[in-house]
Amino acid sequence: MKKILKLTALLILSLSFIHAQDRGRIVGVIVDAKTGEGLPGVNVVVKGTYYGAATGFDGRFEIKNVNPGTYTLEISIIGYKKVTITGVKVTAGGVTDLKTIKMEETVLTLEQEVVVIGERPLFNIEETQSRRTISAEEIQIAPVQNVKDIVTLQVGVVYSDEGVHIRGGRAYESAYLVDGVSVQDPLAGTGFGLQLSPDAIEEIEVITGGFNAEYGQATSGVVRVRTKEGGDKFQGRFTYKFDHFGLNSNSPSNFNTDIFEFNLSGPLLNFLPGKLTFFANGSVGFSDGYTYGRTGKRPGRLYSSLFSEFFGNRYSPRYTPRAENTYMGLLKLTWKPATTFKLNYSFSFSASVNQNTRSLQITLEYVEPGPGYQYEFQNILWNANVYSHINLNHQIGITHTLSEKTFYELNLSRYFTRLRSDANGLDWKSYKEPRDVPQLPPYYYNTGSDTIRLIPGDGFYDTGNPFTWHDHSVVEYTIKGDLTHFFSERNKFKTGFEMSFQRLRFVDIYQPWVPPMGLNNDLYEVSPAFGAFYVQDNITYSGMILNFGLRFDYWFPGKFVDDAVRNPEVITISDEARERYFRETYNFFGRRWKGRLSPRLGVSHPISDNQTLFFSYGHFSKRPRPQFVYAKLNPVTARSTFQKFGNPNLNPETTVAYELGLRNQLSENDVLTITAYYKDIFDYVTTKQARITIAGQLLPVAIEYEPLSVALNHRPILFLYSISIPRLLA
Repeated sequence: MKKILKLTALLILSLSFIHAQDRGRIVGVIVDAKTGEGLPGVNVVVKGTYYGAATGFDGRFEIKNVNPGTYTLEISIIGYKKVTITGVKVTAGGVTDLKTIKMEETVLTLEQEVVVIGERPLFNIEETQSRRTISAEEIQIAPVQNVKDIVTLQVGVVYSDEGVHIRGGRAYESAYLVDGVSVQDPLAGTGFGLQLSPDAIEEIEVITGGFNAEYGQATSGVVRVRTKEGGDKFQGRFTYKFDHFGLNSNSPSNFNTDIFEFNLSGPLLNFLPGKLTFFANGSVGFSDGYTYGRTGKRPGRLYSSLFSEFFGNRYSPRYTPRAENTYMGLLKLTWKPATTFKLNYSFSFSASVNQNTRSLQITLEYVEPGPGYQYEFQNILWNANVYSHINLNHQIGITHTLSEKTFYELNLSRYFTRLRSDANGLDWKSYKEPRDVPQLPPYYYNTGSDTIRLIPGDGFYDTGNPFTWHDHSVVEYTIKGDLTHFFSERNKFKTGFEMSFQRLRFVDIYQPWVPPMGLNNDLYEVSPAFGAFYVQDNITYSGMILNFGLRFDYWFPGKFVDDAVRNPEVITISDEARERYFRETYNFFGRRWKGRLSPRLGVSHPISDNQTLFFSYGHFSKRPRPQFVYAKLNPVTARSTFQKFGNPNLNPETTVAYELGLRNQLSENDVLTITAYYKDIFDYVTTKQARITIAGQLLPVAIEYEPLSVALNHRPILFLYSISIPRLLA
């Protein structure tokens, strides 16, 4: 019996020794980049596994018993830039020596600056969100002209009818942030506002699901843009792109496109303590689009009355020579007076002039989705509407490290946008009714009756102007701040706030040739305010990540709405709606407001060395579009109505989303991600027929917006690489 036990023990020891021989080790030394001294207490983690170690007093570390394979190492310690080493290969029984790894001190903390050694990993195996990060290097080689083009290349994003739709959502249901601040035009309805050149972008993140509590006012996705900063050396770049070669300039095989762009960056004179750098970018683009192929002739110059107002005598139609004219620019100054403080100032702008009807998706009348080409005016494009859109953004950002475990960020911004739609600069009072002149000789039908009818022309207008004249502007002031504290390197806590104050001006005239101010019109100027407070905590334990948070959003519709509800002359608000408004809103120093609490939860857990399972759950909300609330609440325009009018008591649309996914890295260059998600959408805005009386007469055709009483369900969607199969069940 004793001999059997001895043989068994010997066999177990032998198998253990053989198994250990099949595994490898990872060793190295971590030092301070400036002093060259070893850094003790640095965490070294093999991402997606339970392998890890901490450095000793001399900065050395050793990770034992690692299965053969290729890994990504994450090296972190508070007060230094995080280092990510990719492509670390471990062989059976071998030792992988990483030699000396240098870590740099930083003004920011762990999540802010990352030094990647090797190729950037295809995905973060510990990520709880469905997120795709596009670097400047990837953007540089992509055939794109602006942010929208980059976003539409991502999985889960569909570009349709000139709109960007993330996971089946409507175009305006996503958040669009530049350096942390929203730059969306809420009155255009396109989901985008300020546009930037690809050469001005350092990184873009497209989050399609499971976003944290710090992101609000989005039910479909979040697009985050981080712009470039200047460096220690002067650098410059000029590019010219075109799609014609002289020989085919008049051929429909090209769009006659010319794009000019420059970058310039570097240090400025050291008249301030510390380091001061700048980055400047400018881009100009002109194109005929596909209009030449439709008409057989190149379109002429466009005239922008909005540009004329903005730039005065400096504007000339020669600056808008084609069907699509685009200007973009960015100037960014960065000042680092100390290693614990950074100050940024940036000014960015974009301007476009075109005849694309999808530039404006908010009008008094419903507009069928389409490519944006004004087909009925193709014989008189100079009489068709011209859309001029200007965006300006000033932003100040502060990052201040209070201690090795705590830092805060503060952003102040002023965003301005204005969009005008007019017939090539024509004032609305000069509009003429569009007519299709019948072909000669005329053809008649129904000649045997009292009413003789004339067969119309070829379907294209020969005289007149479009049916709408539109002008709107938005001024938005935002202050946004957050505080991040590391209780440990595996427990990150973040809390923050956001406050925005808007002034919206809106003018929309339908059939302007009908006196006195069109067949129908709407005019209003409102000053809503909104914001949020949030907390979130990120805990990492043995490779598993738990990310949970809570967000509170508030919204003040503004004095305009409060006064309209109290004013009996606003006939578009029923007595029932007035009573509900005061019952379902809260009072704050005489102003009414609403609020919503949104929980968020995300979990990521590694299954094996190259597989991870993730899950997320959250409530996400988006304020209703302005015209859903404010349309026809003006006592004057309310009496001109027979179309849709607003509901002052709408709630923000809310989506409750669940997501379950599996990521599997098949090789160094291939990752398979399968994601299933489910959405319940509440307070989805629809319309209903209302009963409105004027001077004792009932107007049964009036339509008002109201929340849908039942939830809409998005059934699971499966993503394989770039293949998506959506299905919507209402």
